[in-house]
Amino acid sequence: MSRISCRLNRNWLALAITSIATLGVLTACAGPSLPDNTPASSFKDGVAGAPEAPAPPEQGPMPVQDAQRDVVKTASMTIRVANTSEAADKAAVMVEDADGRVDSRSEDAGSDRGLARTSVVLRVPVAKLDGVVRDLKTLGSVQTAETRAEDVTAQRVDMDARIKALQTSVDRLLAIMRDAKDPEALISAENALSQRQADLDSLRAQRDALGDRIEYSTVDVTFVAETIGGPAPKEYQGFVGQIERGWDAMVSVVGNLVLLFGLLLPWLAVLAVAGGIGYGLIRLLRARRP
Repeated sequence: MSRISCRLNRNWLALAITSIATLGVLTACAGPSLPDNTPASSFKDGVAGAPEAPAPPEQGPMPVQDAQRDVVKTASMTIRVANTSEAADKAAVMVEDADGRVDSRSEDAGSDRGLARTSVVLRVPVAKLDGVVRDLKTLGSVQTAETRAEDVTAQRVDMDARIKALQTSVDRLLAIMRDAKDPEALISAENALSQRQADLDSLRAQRDALGDRIEYSTVDVTFVAETIGGPAPKEYQGFVGQIERGWDAMVSVVGNLVLLFGLLLPWLAVLAVAGGIGYGLIRLLRARRP
């Protein structure tokens, strides 16, 4: 009996030790519980829910208001060329190839005031402005060149806000007119609507003009002749060139003589008439003498 009792005590003791060890292992594996599914990384110094240190600020992308700036670009150039009209024609072709247009063109022969010049106002898409300016510089010798940029974002935003406010006011006046039963109130609403609609149309026109300036850059180009009165003088080279020079000189002399004869022709006519009258008087006096 004593042996059986000892064996039973040993079995119970071993079972108790095994249970305690198993419970300790399970407790260690489970670890501390996190309230509300808080991750373990949110613990600081053993306290749950402690705030983490703020991360260093990262350089984010450019704000939308800065990335969508509205800029009006303009350029002006003065180019010295041999023939101003031909240079202006080539500039017009360049602008048309760039999907632009010629707004105005003026020419001055410069015979009385010095060098001949041709001025053109070109409109090109803003994305192609730099390429067109580079192409224009190949037409001659650039004397002056300037490119300017004007930020009109605030002006555009102000116009859009005013247009939106006026449109809202017009819509409200239309609603009042639909529900108005008093003739006087209807007349007052119509008058107010006419004024608001006129202001709205004017503001929309200004906004369209501003949008055109933003989308199409203006290029003012002035082509100046290299010599007074037009192209450079003709150069003669070699023996054949001297023959051409002699022929041109002879033609010039003959032309000048013809011009001189035309200049003296009225005087020669007056002298001929006076000579004829004098000759007739002399004949008459001689006939009366005995």
